[in-house]
Amino acid sequence: MKEKLPLEIEKKIIQILISDLEIDPAILSTVDSNTPLLGRGIGLNSVETLTLVAGIEETFDIHIDDEDLTAELFKSLGTLTEYVLQKITEQKDRSTGKDGL
Repeated sequence: MKEKLPLEIEKKIIQILISDLEIDPAILSTVDSNTPLLGRGIGLNSVETLTLVAGIEETFDIHIDDEDLTAELFKSLGTLTEYVLQKITEQKDRSTGKDGL
């Protein structure tokens, strides 16, 4: 199951790009984890990036800290997917008491 989780997260992020940002599904059909989200990749601007963040927070029930909102986070679909996976894991660990305290 853990191997499938990043792929599931990536698919949900793509769905957010389609539903919330109205990015053409044809464009997104060719993306992979190395596709940049900014610039010459998908080409998100700052407002679109914040819309994506809001969609991710709602979809995955996580909070993305302001200090994490860097260009590096949106370097690629893969870096964003890894970050979301990390946040989900941290949240599950906190809720099950596995935070090392």
